Amino acid sequence: MKNIEIKVPDSLFDIPLKLYQEFIHSFEDYENMTDEDSSLKMLEIFCGIKPKEGLKYKLKDVTRVVNKLNSILAEKPSLISKFSLGGIDFGFVPALNDLTFGEYIDAETNISDWSTMHKAMSVLYRPIDKQYKDKYTVEEYDGNHYSEILKNMPTSVAVSALVFFYALETDLLQATLNSTLKQHQITPKSLELTKTLE
Repeated sequence: MKNIEIKVPDSLFDIPLKLYQEFIHSFEDYENMTDEDSSLKMLEIFCGIKPKEGLKYKLKDVTRVVNKLNSILAEKPSLISKFSLGGIDFGFVPALNDLTFGEYIDAETNISDWSTMHKAMSVLYRPIDKQYKDKYTVEEYDGNHYSEILKNMPTSVAVSALVFFYALETDLLQATLNSTLKQHQITPKSLELTKTLE
């Protein structure tokens, strides 16, 4: 076979959220998917190569591309606070403690499911309306007005928000545990002793 160039994303930033959502959706029936099926699906979704065409590529080339894609998909970027999409500058909500109850419900309801992640991102990332140096304000939340547009946002932005929230949640849980232990004058040593006595 003649040499064919495969266009592979360089990072999660190069993968639109909608493609990542499609990829995640394709693995919902993972127990019946072979490694070969998985490789062909990755080539199809992220490189635009039809499965029948993918079968014609050299094994070493497919392996190299799939390994690179796996490496990209494992990226855990730090919080990306701003990005541009379609001529609009989006910013992460500057003050999470100022979210309304409705905004919180929309974010919380949608952030745990990749098929609705774009809806959660429309709560957390909104068009910047004013900016001075590194400080900015974002537009008021208007339902899921930007959710369809945000299907084209870089996946790295969505992943960075998830990593941020999981870290925040872990810190909050740890702080709550420490506060409870302190309030009841329980030390880690006394917890070990209690477990030993049981």
